[in-house]
Amino acid sequence: MQFKLYHLANSRSQRIVWLFAELDIPYELIISETNLTNAKKNAKKVVSTKNNAMKFPTLEIIDKNTTITLTESSAIIEYLCQQQQKLGVNLADEAGLDFCFYKHYVDASLMPLLALKQVFQQIVVHTPWLVRPMSQLYKFGLNRSYLDPELKIQLKQLNRHLESHHWLAGNTFSYADILLWFPLHAAKYAFPRFEQYSALIRYLNDLEARPAFQQSLKIGAWNADQFQYYWSMTRA
Repeated sequence: MQFKLYHLANSRSQRIVWLFAELDIPYELIISETNLTNAKKNAKKVVSTKNNAMKFPTLEIIDKNTTITLTESSAIIEYLCQQQQKLGVNLADEAGLDFCFYKHYVDASLMPLLALKQVFQQIVVHTPWLVRPMSQLYKFGLNRSYLDPELKIQLKQLNRHLESHHWLAGNTFSYADILLWFPLHAAKYAFPRFEQYSALIRYLNDLEARPAFQQSLKIGAWNADQFQYYWSMTRA
């Protein structure tokens, strides 16, 4: 069986690059030309996606003469972890319910709030400058009245959980942690008062200290400055 991953740098598909490093299994990496300079250094192939509806990440699973295409980060991660029998948690274990909850919580509850922040930031960016103040006011109002209060609730809940748990599933590092990393890292820049959540900061530091994580940043053509700017712009 062979795997081929289509990846867009600085996107949620970075989690799949990280997962492959954790699982230590071979795969072919193909990076979108959006980040062409870094991509050439880190992938055997670079693809053009300007006129392509391809989603990132996309995983091709090649087995003999059959190729199956799988999209959605959580589906790809769950498939690979079950296939390799690694990084999962038995639901009968003490931390099983936490694992079950948080692996779904990430993309169902936390990420949509951050995605909305980014949507309205992009509306501002693409609004003609003469009327841009109107879209900026709308964005500011939505952040202040809805998105930031909702994010505060979510981050407070996560911080409370991680004050008494090293990982989401207690002492066991799982793929739920890999799923959470991206939106939590984005929230670090998108939410105005993230620094008040000491358990979340500790948790992010522990995630990012993992050797496989560090390895994946180079492989996936990660640009930390670009990521920080992209999400910091959603604050105001």
